[in-house]
Amino acid sequence: NLPKTSYELKKTIQQARCAKKMTQKELATKVNVPVKTIIEYENGKAIPNNTFIAKLERTLNVKLPRPKKK
Repeated sequence: NLPKTSYELKKTIQQARCAKKMTQKELATKVNVPVKTIIEYENGKAIPNNTFIAKLERTLNVKLPRPKKK
């Protein structure tokens, strides 16, 4: 059973992307990942690691909730 992105994280990524008027594809291009990756993060199917969260924060200019350390 894979850990899921917190509801808060996926919602924040989505809201920040929309606030920047970016499509999932545009965001994916900016952070250099396949668009499928962004879709999975926003659907809560995958969890970005902290390095990637930092990249998203810089790109979207927003503070994202970090997954809790196990």
